[in-house]
Amino acid sequence: MIIAQIETIDEIKPIFREYLKYMSRFFKIDNYDLWCKGALKNLQLYLIKEDRHVYLLKKSDVLIGFAMINKHLRFNTKGVAVAEFYIKKGHEKKGYGRKLAEHVFAQLPGNWEVAVTLKNSSALAFWEHVVSSYTHGKFIKKRKPSFSGYGFLFNVSGQSASVL
Repeated sequence: MIIAQIETIDEIKPIFREYLKYMSRFFKIDNYDLWCKGALKNLQLYLIKEDRHVYLLKKSDVLIGFAMINKHLRFNTKGVAVAEFYIKKGHEKKGYGRKLAEHVFAQLPGNWEVAVTLKNSSALAFWEHVVSSYTHGKFIKKRKPSFSGYGFLFNVSGQSASVL
C-alpha cells in the first residue's frame, strides 16, 4: 500500500468521477452533468492552492482511494478539513480507509474537522470509529443547524490527538 500526494489531476480523474456518482445518491442534484463539471473544475484548485492537498491511496499500483483536504470549515474557525474522502467499492472495510485517514492526520498537525451528511450512514459510522480510535476518544461530535450532519472535531499535535 502506498499513500502519496497528487502530482497531476489526470491521476485522480477516473476515481473522482466514480466518487461523484457515489455521492450523488446523497444529494438532490438537478443537473448532474453541470454538477460534475463544476466539481472537476474545483478539483483543479487542489494543484494551484497551497492550502489544499490530495492524497492518493494505491494498492499494487492501482488507485483505490483518495483524501482531499482543505480549509473550508463548517464547525471550526481555524484548522483543516477532510473535504472529500473515498475508497473504491471492493476495498472498503479492509482497513485501507483508516490507514489513509491516519496518514493524512499525521501530515497536518493542528485542528481538524470531518463533516459528514446524515444521509451517508456508512460514512458516519466509519468516521466516528476512525476519529475515536485515532484520538483515543478525545474528540467532539457536533451538530449545526446550517448543516444536515455531524462534525467530528479534534486536534493533532505530532503523534497525539486531543479535544479542541
